[in-house]
Amino acid sequence: MKIRFILSLAALMLAMPILGQKKNKDKEDKSKEEQPSGPVALVADASFEVSEDLKNLKSYEMLTSFLKNWGTPNVKSADLFNAKVKTPKVGVPKNDFGTEPALDGDGYAGFRAYTKDAKKSRTYLQTKLTSKLKKDAHYCVKFNLSLADLSKFGVNNVGIFFSDRKIQNANDGALTFKPQITEKSNKAIVTLEGWETICGSYIGTGKEEYIIIGCFGEEKDLKVEKVKKPAGQTGVVLADAYYYIDMIEIVEVEAPSQCFCGPKEDQEPDLIYSRTVTITPDMKANQIIAATMVWFSFLGAEVTQMFDEDLSRVAELMKANPSMKIELIGHSETDEVGEAKVTKVYDQIALKRANAVKDYLVAKGVDASRITTGSKDNTAPATSKTTPLGKAQNRRVEFVVK
Repeated sequence: MKIRFILSLAALMLAMPILGQKKNKDKEDKSKEEQPSGPVALVADASFEVSEDLKNLKSYEMLTSFLKNWGTPNVKSADLFNAKVKTPKVGVPKNDFGTEPALDGDGYAGFRAYTKDAKKSRTYLQTKLTSKLKKDAHYCVKFNLSLADLSKFGVNNVGIFFSDRKIQNANDGALTFKPQITEKSNKAIVTLEGWETICGSYIGTGKEEYIIIGCFGEEKDLKVEKVKKPAGQTGVVLADAYYYIDMIEIVEVEAPSQCFCGPKEDQEPDLIYSRTVTITPDMKANQIIAATMVWFSFLGAEVTQMFDEDLSRVAELMKANPSMKIELIGHSETDEVGEAKVTKVYDQIALKRANAVKDYLVAKGVDASRITTGSKDNTAPATSKTTPLGKAQNRRVEFVVK
């Protein structure tokens, strides 16, 4: 009996590590299953769907009453519309502002962007993001708008403003912040039938915690466009620009190209920066070379003809000064660094630019041993401006005389 007990105990002790390993493995597998897949949703209730009973949704300004994740920076709330309500006042597709089916689900929200009625004011939506944006991370931002059929006007400056804090005003005054995301050309949005997707890329600062949606800026600075009521639409035209909004999306991406905002032909044209080298009679060869710069197109490493004159001058000066050596430092801009993460052919684009300039000079008769190359990627920008021109200035090769 004792021997049998000892053998059973020994078998149990041998099995315990295996059981422990299985338990840990089960725990890991369960943990993996619980991990969310795909992009993290940074906007809660992004399609304005309501799961509770809608019998009390009977009037305007009730968005914040039914969707607690949404608030307002001013006193008046934005509006909520749903297909399941009994009153047509805030129904879907037909309501007091026009007729529009929901883009997703049963509901959408609505806000007044502009009005000529002294008794009315602009309204806004505000929500706290599910997590702060990351510093220097790229985000794709999209939302969908439809101008209500009974609107008399359409306006620009309708967009999303990222804020590092919650805004809470004791009035209903217009917000004058500059929205970071608007329609690409910031035109007046006049889409009456169907939905228009507003889309843009945004780089986080690490402080953004809230978003506000609406029309921003002083009234005198807005582009206001009159629109006609669609044929067959009944109701009195309102002296407003009133928009429905649905399906808001903020997703982290590795590169701006992953934020598809429309047809390729609608993208901004490529830009290569150029600046004439100013040469004075008292300048020495090393000063002329140090003042030379070559710029490149987005994700490009080809030396264009516009720099032929400058590089031919550098080659002649180096041949006239055989002891002179130079280092070529390639630079890229932040968007290109992001693109390289998803498309390996663009990896080390800054170094490729420096090598392209070296090849050009060698082809002009300069000994290759006199030229070294290096790169700093996007760590030493010529400018911090994120405009197309600013980005173009950062795509460059600098000359350092040894």
